[in-house]
This record gives sequence, C-alpha cells and structure tokens, in this order.
Amino acid sequence: MPLEFDETPESRARRAGLEAFGEGWSPVAWSVAPGRLELLGNHVDYNGGRVLAGAIDRSVRIAIGAGGRAGVIQAIAADLDGDLFSATTDRDPDTIETSGGIGPEQYLNGVIGAMLARSLEIRSGLRLSIAGDVPIGFGMSSSAALCVCLVQALSPLWLSDTDVVGIAQDAEHRVGSPVGAMDQSASVAGGVILFDGGSGSFHRLEPDLGEFVFAVANSGVAHAIGSSSYPRRVEESRKALNLIHAHADPDLPALGALSVEQWAAIRKEGIPGLDTSLVARVEHVVTEVERVRRGEDAIAAGDWLAFGTLMTASGRSSAGLYEISHPLVEELVADLLGMPGVAGARMMGGGEGGPALALIQAAAADEVRSALAQGYFSRHPSGATADPLRVCVFGPGATVIPA
Repeated sequence: MPLEFDETPESRARRAGLEAFGEGWSPVAWSVAPGRLELLGNHVDYNGGRVLAGAIDRSVRIAIGAGGRAGVIQAIAADLDGDLFSATTDRDPDTIETSGGIGPEQYLNGVIGAMLARSLEIRSGLRLSIAGDVPIGFGMSSSAALCVCLVQALSPLWLSDTDVVGIAQDAEHRVGSPVGAMDQSASVAGGVILFDGGSGSFHRLEPDLGEFVFAVANSGVAHAIGSSSYPRRVEESRKALNLIHAHADPDLPALGALSVEQWAAIRKEGIPGLDTSLVARVEHVVTEVERVRRGEDAIAAGDWLAFGTLMTASGRSSAGLYEISHPLVEELVADLLGMPGVAGARMMGGGEGGPALALIQAAAADEVRSALAQGYFSRHPSGATADPLRVCVFGPGATVIPA
C-alpha cells in the first residue's frame, strides 16, 4: 500500500503547517473524512443503481488554521510534495487549471467553484494543512474523502449531508472526474450504507460480520479516475441509455433501473446502434444491480459465504463485461481465490489498478498474508509493503472536531 508513514496524520499535518505558515500558526479545528470500501455494486452508482459500501477507519484530516489574507485560502499537502498552494474565493467558479494533473490544489479549486456556484459563503483567510492515511490511487476514494473534508473546512455554516455530498461530487466533476455520489455518501455517513444511485439517498446498515473480515491487498498498479477508462464508461452508459430511450423504453430513468427480465426482452428484440461493447456494458450494470439485491439478502441473513460468491461474480463481470480491471489486479484476485479461508475476492473501485478486495475468515488472515508475500508479491514486489494484506474496520463518518 503506498504512503507508509511513522507519524500519525495529525502530527504530519501539524508539522507541515508550522513549517509552511510559521510558529504563530495553530489549528483551531480539524476536518475529518474517511475513505471507503465498495463492497458490491461496481460502476452502478452513476447508472442509477444501488451499491453496498462502507466507510473505513482511515481518513483524510485537515488542520484548519486562521490568520491568512482575506479572500485567499492557503494550503499544504503534507503527504505529497509539500509545496504551498493557494486559491482565491472571488473568481470564476468554472475556471480550474488541470493541465498539470489533478491533486489537492485542483480539488480545493473545485470545492470553491462548487460552493460559489451555489452562492454559499466560504470562510476566508484560512491556512490549511492536509494529511491522511487513505492511500492515494488505491481505490479507497481518497479524492472523495479530501473533497468532503474541504467542504467541511471551507463552510462557516452547517450543511446537510445531502449538501456536503453534492458539493464534493460537483468538485470532482469540475476537475474532470465524472463520478457518482456513492463515495462521498459513504464518507459522510460512516459505517456501512446501501446507496441508491437513482435517488442519491442512502441508509445505514449494521451488518454482523461474524467470523469474517474485509481486507485489501495492493496490486502495485496506481489508479486515477480522470486518466482511466472511467469517463469513457460513463459516456458509453449514457449512449446505451439514449439508444434504449429511442428504440425501446423512453421512460427508463437509468440503466440501473432495468430489471433482468426487461433487459432480456430488449436484447431479444435488438436495438439499432447498440453494439457488442454497449451490450456488454449494460449487461454488467443489470446483473450487478441484481447482485447487490441478492447481497442485501445475504447481509440480512448473515450469509457471508453467499456474499463472497457475489463479490467474486461482481469482479468477473467488472473485468469481462465492463472491461475496467487490470491484468495484475486479476492475477492478485486469482491468487486470493485459491487460498483457504477466502470467501470471495474482486477488483474494487474505478478500475485499471488499485487493490483487490477480499472477504476472508478472520482466523485465516495471517495465512493469507503469508501466502501473498510468498506468491503475488514475490512475483510483483512493486506492490509489496510491510503489511501485504490490510484488514479494514468500518469507521465513523465525516465530522469537524475542535482543536
């Protein structure tokens, strides 16, 4: 897993803030937002489907200091290059420079733009220091956690969960990542949620994992939504939906609303322009939404072996039909599935890199960890870390804490 540190995020943020802003700087509050695991429901949130996700006990933290210049927000990202950057709060909300890449500076400008577009007040003169332990480029939605964190830090007013999610999602759109709202919703809500991409709503679940745990293993291949196939899959989904509107069902709200039976009838009749690749994309969405429905039942029944089987099927559909995985991720998944105690494994997140997610018996974690070190990570040492298998614990949602 990238970014291993000896210090806590809080100590790194304090140290970086003092170095950047001087000895007179100190946090008046902390904005905290967790990363997430996507348990089941890959690439269906922006297609109006349901997703099972959980916030983890890893978070982005922003030390909020005052005393800066009016109309300017200064910030430093302690875990990256450490260069100070700034953004103004009196500007065109749609002007964001991303030619040099997407990082904390662009996300800060994205959040400011999203707030300005909503005519929301923005705190002025802030001096922020950012750190965290949500791995970057790892499929745990570090970008969503950062945007949620920034929204909380920049707003002087209380915002509803819906507002925070919407602003954070809009910020990512403004820097070129056309994400759904599941990541932000999981970060805001905390714990495990069932997210409904059709309504944008979610409700919290309290699953009893019994003898099982969720764990992630790093493939060693970095993931970035903006430069991956993610935007193309979003566009393909829109194209498929438009064709279905034109030739089969003009009232269908989203691909995620298609039942298995409806989709079978559409496929049988055929639609002009719905080529093989688009059929595969819709097939993934329809079957993935069905897997989430069955996953809900498995959680309610405490049947984690069934849930693991659904996870594995989800990964195979994501790799084969949606073509959003990576050969090394699939190799890692195959290794995991061959190990005793593993109930299911799959690629997770936007795809084309990042981690494999596994559901394993807690008692087997050490054996799985050792087998990975001797297997996948001996063949591909770029992904190896001090801990090749990270057991994840579900954690609380985003909040602001007084210093």
